[in-house]
Amino acid sequence: MEEQQPMILHIDLGNQSLTNWLRDNKYVIYSELIRFSEMLVKQNLEQIQAIMVSNLADNIVFVIKKENINITLNKAMNFFLEEEDYEKCAQIRDLQILIEKINNESTNNETRKRTKRNAKRD
Repeated sequence: MEEQQPMILHIDLGNQSLTNWLRDNKYVIYSELIRFSEMLVKQNLEQIQAIMVSNLADNIVFVIKKENINITLNKAMNFFLEEEDYEKCAQIRDLQILIEKINNESTNNETRKRTKRNAKRD
């Protein structure tokens, strides 16, 4: 059974400027990037297409990759600290803790496997 990708958020601006919209709507963008980052982590995906913003002439797609998720979360954290939105900051912090916990568990599992292989050789 094929794993279904989460639906991308598509924002159609019609004839509005992409640049202006992106500049004026950072709160929406970062909020959605956090939401999609949570999906990426909880569904153990390598990458996820999060947001597509388009107008009549062009489009921009925000893609979050597992290997770069901390860059996304750190930028979102800086934005929400400036906005003094501490609920969003707490949400990001909780997600970073979850990522660290998952990474530690996978590292511990690899160490256990190596230890078992080495014990079998002895």
